[in-house]
Amino acid sequence: MKDLKKNFITTFTIGGVLLVGIIILVNMIFDNINFGRFDFTSGRVYSISPATENILASLEAPIDITYYVSSSEKMPTKWKNLERDVIDILKELKLASKGRLEYTVFDPSVEEEKEAVEAEREEEAKKEENKDEKGLTTQKKQETQKKIAQRLYEKGVIPFGVQSTERDEFAVKRVYSSIVLSYLDRKEDVIEEVRPETFGSLEYEIMSRIYKLVSPKRPKIAFYPGKPEIPPYMRQQYMMRQQEPPDFYEMPVQLLKEAGYDVTRINIKKEEPIPEDITTLILMVDQSISERQRYEIEKALHRGVNIIMAAQNFNFSIQPSSNPPNTYNVMPQNLYLNVSDMTRNWGFEIDNKIFMDRNAGFISVPVYQMRNMGIFQVREQRMEPVSKPVIIRVSPANINSEVSISNKINELFYLYGSKINLIDDVINGEKVDKSTILFTSSQHSWTRDAQGYGPVNTQEPDEDSMLKYQPLSIYLEGKFPSTFANMAKPDWQKDPSSPDSENEASAPDTLRENLGEAKTAKIIAFGCSNLFKSQVLENITSHRALLLNAVDAVSLGEDLINIRSKNISLRKIEPTTTGEKFWAKFLVIWLMPLVFIGLGIYLAIVRKNIVKQKINAMKVRG
Repeated sequence: MKDLKKNFITTFTIGGVLLVGIIILVNMIFDNINFGRFDFTSGRVYSISPATENILASLEAPIDITYYVSSSEKMPTKWKNLERDVIDILKELKLASKGRLEYTVFDPSVEEEKEAVEAEREEEAKKEENKDEKGLTTQKKQETQKKIAQRLYEKGVIPFGVQSTERDEFAVKRVYSSIVLSYLDRKEDVIEEVRPETFGSLEYEIMSRIYKLVSPKRPKIAFYPGKPEIPPYMRQQYMMRQQEPPDFYEMPVQLLKEAGYDVTRINIKKEEPIPEDITTLILMVDQSISERQRYEIEKALHRGVNIIMAAQNFNFSIQPSSNPPNTYNVMPQNLYLNVSDMTRNWGFEIDNKIFMDRNAGFISVPVYQMRNMGIFQVREQRMEPVSKPVIIRVSPANINSEVSISNKINELFYLYGSKINLIDDVINGEKVDKSTILFTSSQHSWTRDAQGYGPVNTQEPDEDSMLKYQPLSIYLEGKFPSTFANMAKPDWQKDPSSPDSENEASAPDTLRENLGEAKTAKIIAFGCSNLFKSQVLENITSHRALLLNAVDAVSLGEDLINIRSKNISLRKIEPTTTGEKFWAKFLVIWLMPLVFIGLGIYLAIVRKNIVKQKINAMKVRG
């Protein structure tokens, strides 16, 4: 018995040692072999796009990425996994680049602590030499932290505040979470804030910046309008008031410059022509364009300049109505744009009717009322939220998530915009190689004719008259020959606001320009210029993202359009139905008892049959 026990122990020990040895050996053999990773998330959040692999494979020199992030212990609860998630993406990019991309993770607070400790040791050594010095250690720590913060600030890495709720306490923590990209001797590019809510677009953010770093020249963009121009119907009013018109597009230009683009503002005049070396022309059309301006725009598109255009045919003022009280009138202002004369050649036109949608947003309208204060009456103002069908809200369900231009856009406020009419003969013809609708209206939209100067009827039509999913933005790619190819150049229009306009001698420009063969270009059109006005961009982040995505997509290359921003799915527990509750109770309470009862009955029957068989066998033998 003792020998058996001894043999068992020996065999078990040898087997255990061999098993551990085999595991270590297999681990050593396969340590440097990459079998890939499996991403089972619904949006494939941790898998990079094939287009990203193509871009990284084309890098001629290594690119360095540094992720500056505070430790997870100092992060709010929902930020604690951010560092791990970002590192996972950086690992995937490193593998796809095949050694052309390296990354480093740096915690500024740890570095501050290290330098502070070293400074403290130096101070201790000084104190032994001169014991009269006091309070220098704390001062040295503060100076060290300031030096590190200053170095990071110069790179564009700045700590920012995030809300934190822990142990029933609400606080704001200042944390680091920024990415710096370096390539050769070019200026570093920075993703200033990497947040959990924007993690899905991180791949796109990194790749768009790599595009800019790798490109020998930063893409140049022309932005129309340039200096704010006074609309013809308001020129006399501004001259009487001696005021300058407001600049509605100051913020979009600033955003593009901060994103690394070289932006030139132009009014497409003889003195402000479209530059020859631009990549993209942005047109925010709020008034009619002249024949010569149209010629210059079509000429730029003919030679391969990409165009982003936003135009709408109406603006509105929403005013309180006294009949009936507590209601609001929608007063239209027709802009009388002629831009559709140009865009029909591209495959679309801006509809000339007032467009409305049941899915409407809110704006604040000033309401005035008189209030008695003793013997005086005071006029008071309050802001009243008003919803009208011309304040169109584009829901996520109606936004195309298959392209990076519009993916990750939560919702849009299509303020007073027009619908886009597609011209099928052109879209399906030889000019257009590719067309994609970026977002649409809801299935309950309609139009009204603009008649007279009175308020617009905003009542919904019957269900049969509803328009379903009308295009509001479109992406086109192809060759768009100029309609002026074999015609003389139109004359430049005189500027009536110029004091010397009457004395200007404008000789007709009858020269015919040989434009050559049309080159491939891209067009992104929006039926609403209010989308990108400064006041709107200041308040709605999704509009800023849409503008930058559109410019990146047409200016930085074809592959970038195919890089999808990933959405992290937020799964909500839906209310359970009566049937679901019944089956849940059945599975939890009744299923196992019924299984045991059925199994017991089955075993009893089997046992009874076995006993009968044995009794019958004994009778046969007896």
